[in-house]
Amino acid sequence: MGVAIVGAGPAGCATAIALARRGIGDVALFEAGAADGPRIGETIPGAALPLLSRLGLMDRFVARGHLPALGSTAVWGKAEPHHSDGFANPFGGGWHLDRAGFDADLRAEAMAAGVPLHSGRLRAMSPEGAGHRLRFEGADGPFEVTAGLVVDASGVRAAALRSLKVARNSVDAIAFHWGLLALTEPEAVPARTFLEAAPEGWWYASRIPGGRAVVGLATDPATGARFADAAAFRAALADTRLIGPEMSRGRPEDAEAPPRIAIAPTAILSAVAGPGWLAVGDAAACLDPLLSQGLTRALEDGIAAADAIAGALAGEEGALRMYQDRVFARFTAGVRLRAAFYATEARWPEAPFWRRRQVQAAA
Repeated sequence: MGVAIVGAGPAGCATAIALARRGIGDVALFEAGAADGPRIGETIPGAALPLLSRLGLMDRFVARGHLPALGSTAVWGKAEPHHSDGFANPFGGGWHLDRAGFDADLRAEAMAAGVPLHSGRLRAMSPEGAGHRLRFEGADGPFEVTAGLVVDASGVRAAALRSLKVARNSVDAIAFHWGLLALTEPEAVPARTFLEAAPEGWWYASRIPGGRAVVGLATDPATGARFADAAAFRAALADTRLIGPEMSRGRPEDAEAPPRIAIAPTAILSAVAGPGWLAVGDAAACLDPLLSQGLTRALEDGIAAADAIAGALAGEEGALRMYQDRVFARFTAGVRLRAAFYATEARWPEAPFWRRRQVQAAA
């Protein structure tokens, strides 16, 4: 086949859709399987509207009934809350997503555009001729495909590129402990994004469709184990000044279940494109979830990758290198923005979480 896309999340589907819009055929998506439980990534900014429009997703997006976001409220750098509204943004404040529905709509749009979706977990990838041979494990047993170009859209694990031994350069990592709350009075909880710094890290919360809210704590992986217990997580939440009271109308969907834990690195591959391959989304580069850029970057990468692939197929020298330069530049800007954001919170200079990130900000 021409292009094999490993991973059918937002970055992979955006790549597939954008390729189809360009008239590039012989493209296929490969997905390891359905996501195990809810996904993190519940908010998308208004600035993503042109990306959704370019991908032809607006009808599905509007029909899905995502919750318009009215802005954000943060306790950061000082004890008093700071409010930011989305009205000044020409695209609005964004949306709190039905994330499962959002992902399903992307897959549906890709398949409607003529891109088949296959189920199989990638086990190995090796060079073959001018392309690569991929070995998958499917529900009915192993199978192989050969592709002229492979797009790794498999997320942080970068499943395809591990076979090529492409190094990942890490800046930092946080452990994000999170859970879902069932809201007894959903309309009483403002449709805002809440952010609150605390000695152990920072808290995040937002109301999402379906009468629920997501609440999470970002802390150091080495010290976050104490929040892995359900009771300890709830006790820490109760100690917050902003998010605890705002979420007081919520009850854990499973009171005995511990919070889910996701390790969120700030990292980038040493190369995000090479002979017969490129990486998109978190497979290429990950930024701190504090920046809330993950879904936007996934859509941007998909569109930019399709442009680069089209250029490469047309014989444009440097098309893939230009894509790589763009990803590198955006990552550098994101790391600087992250450092500047952490530097504005100086209330706990001796707390390990903040001391580490203040040192990084000063470097």
